[in-house]
Amino acid sequence: MSRIVGFFKVIRNNWKKSVVGAGVLSYGVSHGLETYQTNLLMRSYCEEAVKFGDEALPAHQRPRHITVILNPTSNKKKSKKLFEKYCEPLLHLAGIAVTIIQTEQEGQARGIIEKLNTQTDAIIVAGGDGTLSDVVTGLMRKYNGNSAYTKQCPIGILPLGEINRTANHLFNKKYDNLSLVHQLADATMATIKGSTKYIDVVELESLENPDPENPIKPIYAVGQIEWGAWRDANAQKDKYWYLGSLRRYATFVFCGLKNNLNWSIDGTLKYTDPCSGCSRCYQDIRNQQNITSSKKCKIINNKCGEYKEMPISSTELSLISSNLSDNSNDTQSSVKIYLGPEHVTYMDFVKEGWRRIKGEKNLVIKTLEAKDIELFPNANLKQQGQQQYFSIDNEEYEVKPVKLRLFSNAVKIFV
Repeated sequence: MSRIVGFFKVIRNNWKKSVVGAGVLSYGVSHGLETYQTNLLMRSYCEEAVKFGDEALPAHQRPRHITVILNPTSNKKKSKKLFEKYCEPLLHLAGIAVTIIQTEQEGQARGIIEKLNTQTDAIIVAGGDGTLSDVVTGLMRKYNGNSAYTKQCPIGILPLGEINRTANHLFNKKYDNLSLVHQLADATMATIKGSTKYIDVVELESLENPDPENPIKPIYAVGQIEWGAWRDANAQKDKYWYLGSLRRYATFVFCGLKNNLNWSIDGTLKYTDPCSGCSRCYQDIRNQQNITSSKKCKIINNKCGEYKEMPISSTELSLISSNLSDNSNDTQSSVKIYLGPEHVTYMDFVKEGWRRIKGEKNLVIKTLEAKDIELFPNANLKQQGQQQYFSIDNEEYEVKPVKLRLFSNAVKIFV
């Protein structure tokens, strides 16, 4: 008993050291428990992957080969370490031959895919939304948008970027406290198991062509295109790095007081209504793929391809593909157009910014659905000394007149 009393007296007399020691002990126990749970979890995934690796192959069939496009700078340069720890071992255990190509600069993945001549069974994107857009862009450019070829090489997505909207919709399970490990392992196992689905692709083509001999190549998106005040604020969050995890919230607090955001989105929007498939759609697809046939589609839609025009004046314009739609009842592919309010107060701007950190969007005044879109920003919109930008799958591009075309079910991905 005297020893117990003495122990508590020591703690009382050295309470500062005791508090620090308790904190270190608590962190150590928590870290050790998390490491133990991670090892158990990975062991179960490894045992599942080994079953695929142990399967005997027919004599005429070669082992599967995949090409991994790894962006080592994604997620604050953590992506390579995470890939090597949680994804690569599963691929090797499954008996898959792996070729890893690391990108060294922004946009390099497009050129890699365009020039890729190695025979591969799949392409795996180890990065975020921007890397995924680059890989899809390279694939679509390689085959000139011909879905008959783009569908032949499936794409896997490993959510290793800071922003992974597409992957989060594909792997939308409710995970426990080891959510990142779960998601990475599930995404890798999706590639191993080989289950696939088709997703839409949106082509963005510049309507300005300063050099006809060297036309600007189109960009392809699978997620969303953003233009406006919240996009501009979010692009500046790294300026507040010293605030750690609070920088995302502080960004909207500080940027809401600045004039260097695009508070006025003015221009003209032209769009066509979605079409579930008619003779004109059928012919357009066949023209894109250089297919000649006597077969014809008998469905007639006289309004297909008919452009509607409307002026826009807003604080934000968002174009979101069906790949990010939460509505499982959608029967046809479309691009959803979201227009924000024409004016917004400082408090509403901050509140909406904080909601979007959680994946919510409330300040939407008008919603439309479209198949093809032409966007013409006002010529006087550019402020003196300030350049405006779109975000296309989280990558910045200069604001210019653009045409968007929807390619339904153009790319095959692992799910």
